[in-house]
Amino acid sequence: MNRLLIIGAGGHGRVVADCAEKQGYKDIAFIDDCYPERTSSGKWQVIGKVNDWQKLIAQSDLIVAFGNNELRQKTIQYLQENQVVIKSIVHPTAVIGSDIELGESCVIFANAVVNIGSKIADGCIINTGATIDHDCQLEQLVHISPGAHIAGGVKIGAYSWIGIGSAVVEYIELAQNTKTGAGAAIIAPTEENSLYVGVPAKKIKTLKPITL
Repeated sequence: MNRLLIIGAGGHGRVVADCAEKQGYKDIAFIDDCYPERTSSGKWQVIGKVNDWQKLIAQSDLIVAFGNNELRQKTIQYLQENQVVIKSIVHPTAVIGSDIELGESCVIFANAVVNIGSKIADGCIINTGATIDHDCQLEQLVHISPGAHIAGGVKIGAYSWIGIGSAVVEYIELAQNTKTGAGAAIIAPTEENSLYVGVPAKKIKTLKPITL
């Protein structure tokens, strides 16, 4: 395989690097604006700033690995406007059903499950041990946290973040920029730009709209 350049050298980036290594990449490096103050992240080198991608991309695959949704989206959008193909990374222990649509710059981590007929848009994160059942639709920049479970036929709006250990019942729609606290049980459609917590989950806060 080619070298993999990972944009974003934080904790999420290191998990992406570890996942990519297990997928078969032998040559992995980060680019991040922490350079040159930092020249490593874990066992991998940081070899330049984000804007250095043009001179480093030759013979390299590339993925965006900022954990922050807004920063990840802006970077993905900029690269796509420059006609850069962005890789997605799938851990070898993940279970991926048939008839799946997977966008650019997605990551599916260890022991996650994505079942038949689901559509995952650009920039989504399916974190460790999370499950996405059949025929779900995740719009761009959705983050499904570790151990969260999404039942069949659910639609999740862009920029949403489903908290660790949360559950979403079947065939409901979560509006754009829905966020849930740890262990929340979502049993009804949500309002956009809202935080939900509890069992069953209730809205406790209106969030700042995402404007990208």
